[in-house]
Amino acid sequence: MTQLTQSQITSPDHRYRNGAIMVIICGLLWSTAGVGVRYISEASGWHIVFFRSVGLIFTIFMVMAWHHKGDIITPLKGANKLSFLAGIFLGASFFGNIFALLHTSVANVTFLLSSSPFIAALLGWFILGERVKRRTWAAIALTSIGVSVMVGHALNGDGLIGMAFALMMAVSYAAFSVIMRRGKGGDMLPAALIGGIFSMLVATFAIEDFFISWADLAICLALGCFQMGLALVLFIAGSKHVPAAELTLLTMLEVILSPIWVWFLFNEHPGNWTLIGGSIIMLGVVVQATGARRRHPQTQML
Repeated sequence: MTQLTQSQITSPDHRYRNGAIMVIICGLLWSTAGVGVRYISEASGWHIVFFRSVGLIFTIFMVMAWHHKGDIITPLKGANKLSFLAGIFLGASFFGNIFALLHTSVANVTFLLSSSPFIAALLGWFILGERVKRRTWAAIALTSIGVSVMVGHALNGDGLIGMAFALMMAVSYAAFSVIMRRGKGGDMLPAALIGGIFSMLVATFAIEDFFISWADLAICLALGCFQMGLALVLFIAGSKHVPAAELTLLTMLEVILSPIWVWFLFNEHPGNWTLIGGSIIMLGVVVQATGARRRHPQTQML
């Protein structure tokens, strides 16, 4: 009986489900960004990026120290080209998001972000040889329809520069997910550290005065520690067992929960179309997350 239980614990199905749960929790944490930003009173976007990156870096250092019993030098020395490449793409997705929101509507940004699962599916297929199951394609289609329902009435052709940044964010996020899968055999936590350092350094050149209130500082650091840091730790851990297309798909939970938190905490009704579209997205996530897996797909490296 003991051997059977151990076999079940280490089975591909069990590892996949654990990975999927971690990625879903990651999307849940990411969805709290809007709430944190709403509570910030004076800090600028660049201040948020800088101090959130500080919190992210601190969290990753703590997790690395915990994993390696206080030794953070060894994992840093083990950082390879994949870690640096993933970190750059992660940092690029941070800035793509910021500049997109500065130059175009939230609807345009959300709509283009929904292309991430499709881009990740194609990249995962071409680079990793990960075949995308029909259930996953169906879930991606449902998610795309849901996003279209949510923001379709607000889409417009204004802010082409912002939409270019939003597309850059989607591509960067998808590329980051694929690189996480490519390096799943090693320790990819340094990639999150590199992404945080990259975004912090770029923000440094854009900030003239680093002074912010203690309340804003606490919120920014909390966003870095939990909304980004802990979320990325879970995402990287989950990426070892969940294909690239499904990684980006499961984190789409962020899109529907973000307006829900604002509704509950600030009494801002997201609108009927948002609720309907969000329900369709949730259906897509549920289809993917609860689908029976008779056989865990094996990654084939090309």
